[in-house]
Amino acid sequence: MTPVDFSALALALGANVQAKPVLDSVQFRVGDKAFATLHWPEAGWAVLKVAPARQSWALSLGAAVRLAPGRRRKAGVVMVALAAIDADQLADLLAEAYGL
Repeated sequence: MTPVDFSALALALGANVQAKPVLDSVQFRVGDKAFATLHWPEAGWAVLKVAPARQSWALSLGAAVRLAPGRRRKAGVVMVALAAIDADQLADLLAEAYGL
């Protein structure tokens, strides 16, 4: 999965999705709510917000998905290693994050 592929999947979720550059990352937003951030915490990674009750499901997708460190893990934030995730799995994760 490349950053370009990630961006295409995120933007395809709806006409209301906006990509907003923030420093060295890109936030994907609907209105004032970010649901995913590309290149965070560093290049090759992304973070997505899923419902806390869906974290177990997200983590079950494999080693490419990890809990975000610190207090954000309680809010449902997961980290995704782009090079290690399948496109279908990422599409499902993005749809989950977008639907919150």
